[in-house]
Amino acid sequence: MKVRVKLFASFREIVGSKEEELELDEGTTVQMLLDRYLERFPDMVKFKDHIILSVNKEYGPPALVLRDQDEVSFLPPVSGG
Repeated sequence: MKVRVKLFASFREIVGSKEEELELDEGTTVQMLLDRYLERFPDMVKFKDHIILSVNKEYGPPALVLRDQDEVSFLPPVSGG
């Protein structure tokens, strides 16, 4: 199945792209996809516990099983005041 991954802010800088299209195995979860990115891009590990995940523009819990043509976004933690 194909999944589109959108990367924002510091993740865009780390990966070197704002978007990727990946071929994944059926049954892949959001967490499995995130783990794949953490392995490929070790600089993302420092954000591991604070990454905001969305699937098709809605909150994407780590256990959610992805489907063909899903759009997954990785958003860094937001700070400010």
